[in-house]
Amino acid sequence: PLDGKGQSANYSQMFFTLSKLFWAVAQPLNALCLLGLAGFGLRFKWPRAGQRLVNTAFVMIPLLGLLPVGPFALTWLENRYPISNQLPKNIDGIILLGGPFEGYLSQKTGHIVSNDQADRALCFVELAQKYPDAKLVFTGGAGDIMNPEISESHAAKKFFALSAIKNRKIIFEEKSRNTFENAVFSKEMVKPKAGEVWALVTTAYHMPRSMAIFEKQDWPMMAYPCDHRGDGAYNLFTRFPNIADNFGKLNAAVKEFIGLFIYAITGKI
Repeated sequence: PLDGKGQSANYSQMFFTLSKLFWAVAQPLNALCLLGLAGFGLRFKWPRAGQRLVNTAFVMIPLLGLLPVGPFALTWLENRYPISNQLPKNIDGIILLGGPFEGYLSQKTGHIVSNDQADRALCFVELAQKYPDAKLVFTGGAGDIMNPEISESHAAKKFFALSAIKNRKIIFEEKSRNTFENAVFSKEMVKPKAGEVWALVTTAYHMPRSMAIFEKQDWPMMAYPCDHRGDGAYNLFTRFPNIADNFGKLNAAVKEFIGLFIYAITGKI
């Protein structure tokens, strides 16, 4: 069993594959474009129904692009675990969730290729420097469905070898493909003891789901959110409307809300 609850490797593979395929269709901009195309096709047989779908997509795309729905949703998620300036005197271990590095591009180019979640790797290094005796764990494997043989950990190893903690021992968990497997496989490797204080480092809007997953695995964590996309305020006039940015944030927020729902009904949180 993958997690001691009867979830086999076949179930895990199916869950991973279906989640990737579902999200390719369900992310808001993709879904609205597909809705518009479906409506255009339906117009040839059912003109009214097809036109309604086209009109819906035509209205929703600029509406969600111009209004700060995505930024507001991300702010709500980020505010679930606000930043704390008071850190404990001792931390036994620090775990960084995978996601900051592009495994395929790093291998293809021969360079370390990061993405818009790279801040969490910098936070991990910063926190590790404050606790020189803490165990360090990076958990992230092949989460790319198109390149399942390439692990993100290879790029992570190169990055940490160049960082301020290059002389520290880091445990690399390289099998996991999603946050649930991050928690399960890391716990199997580390075998944390009761009473230990562990800090979880990940992107702020991803923290609610991550904390719930680790709690379900009976591995309590101290949240150390990083890589914030907002200042915590619901300010409508912080910046001029940016359609690409608004949809990017909406995609991230919707993915988390769907993830919370799916993980809840499948018993992962």
